[in-house]
Amino acid sequence: MKICAVFGHRTADYAPFKEKIRRVMIELIENEGVTQFYSGGRGDFDIICARIVYELKREYSELKNILVLSYHPAKAFELPKIYDESVYILERKVPPLYAIIETNKALVDLADFVISGVSRDWGGAYEAITYAKQKKKTIIEICPYE
Repeated sequence: MKICAVFGHRTADYAPFKEKIRRVMIELIENEGVTQFYSGGRGDFDIICARIVYELKREYSELKNILVLSYHPAKAFELPKIYDESVYILERKVPPLYAIIETNKALVDLADFVISGVSRDWGGAYEAITYAKQKKKTIIEICPYE
């Protein structure tokens, strides 16, 4: 069981990269043994990636599409149907201001591969990819920098 995390910007036009993302995911599934895809579900890149995994489950039934929660849910919530499950991966409580940053770091630590939709050198996704580079994770870049 190998894990792939995805990081991208909250708002950006990723539609032109949909087929490239699909090809990268298939490559990871077929050649690297990835069976779990984790995303935060907050931004355009997270959503497009989660939808692709949802579609790929028709061909690869063993896949898990996992929503990563940055904040521990105080009450039950309805999991969007494209996801198989949700997880809260922080091992310690952090102030809400730092929850996304710390969740991103924990997700990088958990992942075997990272798909990057980062195209700007600022923001939380950029910081996550910078951290992934420091941790020497295998990063697949989807789109060029602006």
